Amino acid sequence: MDVERGGDPPRVGVVIRALNESALIGKCLGALARQDGPFDLDMLLVDSGSTDATVEIARGHGARVLELPPADFDYSRALNDGIEEVRGDLVVVLSAHAIPIGDDWLERMTRWFDNPRVAGVASRQVPWPDAPWMEVHRLGEQFGDTSRTSADDQDVLFSNAASVIRRATWREQPFVLPAAEDADWAERVTARGWTIVYEADAAVHHSHRESPRAQALRMIDINRVLDRDRTPRTPLRTIREAAGLVVRDARKIMALEGHTTTRKIGHLVELIQLAWYYVIDFSRSGTTAERRGAAGARG
Repeated sequence: MDVERGGDPPRVGVVIRALNESALIGKCLGALARQDGPFDLDMLLVDSGSTDATVEIARGHGARVLELPPADFDYSRALNDGIEEVRGDLVVVLSAHAIPIGDDWLERMTRWFDNPRVAGVASRQVPWPDAPWMEVHRLGEQFGDTSRTSADDQDVLFSNAASVIRRATWREQPFVLPAAEDADWAERVTARGWTIVYEADAAVHHSHRESPRAQALRMIDINRVLDRDRTPRTPLRTIREAAGLVVRDARKIMALEGHTTTRKIGHLVELIQLAWYYVIDFSRSGTTAERRGAAGARG
C-alpha cells in the first residue's frame, strides 16, 4: 500500500454515512480504532439529518462531521463530498451500521492495493443475529466465503456498505448515480482496466431491520436507477415485478427450516405487505431525500 511520506504510517481516509445511527456509530468507530497495523485514520462522518445523538457520539470518538442537508442527500453526493474532505491515498467507505469483525479487517482489505491496478475492495457482509429471514437469505446468496477479483469474474461483487477504494481511481471516476452507485462505479472502472476485489476473509456485521414499506422504498430507489437503461415503466410491469417477488420469496419461506408454521405465515404477511408497498409507492414521485423518513438508514 502507498505511504504518503517516508517512514510515516499510511494515511487512510474513512467516510461513514449515517442517519440516526446512535445505537451503532460508537461500535463502528471503536472497531476502526482497534484495527491492527500502522494506519493513520482520518475519520469523517457524513450525516444527513440525524435527530438523535449520532453526531455527538461520532465527535466523542474523534471523528470529524460533515453535515449534509437532507434535501441534498443521495448516495453519490454523500460519498463524493466525504471523500473530498478526508486525506489518504486509500479511503474506507462504511455505513454506520456496518461493524468490522476482527482487528485485522483493515489489513486484509488494504493489502490488495499493493497491486497498482486494484481500484476497490469490497468486504464480506454477514447478518446480525437478529436479522430478518430475508436479509439472512440475501446476504448468504450474495456474499460467499470465497475471495475473487474482476480479473477472474467480471460480475464480481462490490458494495459501499463496506469497501475500500483508491483515491486516484475515484478522481478519474467519481460516483454518479443517486442509488446503486457502487455497482455502477465497479462496472465503469473495470471497463477501463482497473480491478475490483471481493475479500471474503474480511467481514463486517451488516444487515437491515426495516419495515415492509422501507424495504419497498429501498428497492424502488435501485430500480428507478436501473430503469434508465430500460423501456419506459408501466403499471403492469411494476405489478409483474411485485408478483414475481412474492412467488420467488414465498417458495423460500416455505422451505425454511426451524421456523414454525406461525412464523412462516408471519413472513408471508410481511412479504405481501412489501409487494403492496412496492406497487403503491412506485407510482408516487419524490427523491430518496423526500422519502427519508420511511427509508431509514443510509446503506
